Amino acid sequence: MENIISDIYKNKIVITKNLGKFKNIFVFEGLLIKSELDNKKVIIKVIQRSNNNNFQNILMEVGFLKYLSKYTSSKKYIHLCYNAKLTKEFLIIVQEAPSGVSLSDFIKEIMNKKFEDYNKLILVIMYKLLLAINYIHSKSVSHRSLNSDNIYINYDPETNLITDLKITDFTLSCGKYDELNEFQNNNLNNKTKKKNNTNANINNKYKFCNIIDMVINPPERFSIDSLVKKIQSLNNNQTRDSSYLYLAKKIDIWNLGILFWKLLNRKDMSENPLGIVFPINYQKNKSWKKFNGYDSTNPLMSKIFQVVVEKMLVEIPFRGKSNEILEEFIVINKYYDDYDEDLAEKT
Repeated sequence: MENIISDIYKNKIVITKNLGKFKNIFVFEGLLIKSELDNKKVIIKVIQRSNNNNFQNILMEVGFLKYLSKYTSSKKYIHLCYNAKLTKEFLIIVQEAPSGVSLSDFIKEIMNKKFEDYNKLILVIMYKLLLAINYIHSKSVSHRSLNSDNIYINYDPETNLITDLKITDFTLSCGKYDELNEFQNNNLNNKTKKKNNTNANINNKYKFCNIIDMVINPPERFSIDSLVKKIQSLNNNQTRDSSYLYLAKKIDIWNLGILFWKLLNRKDMSENPLGIVFPINYQKNKSWKKFNGYDSTNPLMSKIFQVVVEKMLVEIPFRGKSNEILEEFIVINKYYDDYDEDLAEKT
């Protein structure tokens, strides 16, 4: 496998470590050389096209990563795909090496922190997640499978600061992507990348979910049949596709709301967040709408919780867009920052 990488990339990558084989994917650590990305640490994945039932999903994920990686700003929110090569036998991916820990593991680490420290951290996590999802949505992409295992966090315990947060796993995404053709090879040089950046909207493909793989979450299961029928009845393909993407983005907001609900109530990421069976009792059981967090008397956290319940964990017509919810978070934080300052001056 190392010889295959060397032959394809013509000494532009130095393999530093063989990480082994995982689910028929050969994984290596390496360094980029002879480019503007000199000594950049990367992960190289070699996937055999034969005997891999998941190959098409992997190929689609690479398409989304390639498309998003065209934009310089994407480095704040995802692990960039520097290069992808498709041959008759293999798919070879050169990607930014992930760092940090998953949100699932991170929450376990901070669960016993003092209220004030815990609240500061989860506010930053929620804000950074909204920034990331809003950015992805602005590029006409929906993630569709957000959970605590595909969110990675870098944390500095000495300063109690989250330095980085990135989203991974675009296997089930829909929206714009770049199609990867056989023998296509993107230059590893940043100069070429910048040139491509000016034509980022040219020659994009679109992938939109069909009814079966929409993976609709409650409460949408009550009304999805009628929604899908309305979308299918649209004559204009572009309008129909944009409607599917609109629906998929709303699913992202629901999944974010679930994560935020868990964070605010200090729940383990693997727990059923609302403590009820979906979708049967969703409309009947209203107890989950009360903020039962460890610091429920905090007006800032209570207000944030109210936004989660009223703008994220609601039916699609009433569910906010990522930019709208992000704006509400910013306004609430600003208000209570000013309120605390006024209170401190009076006392």
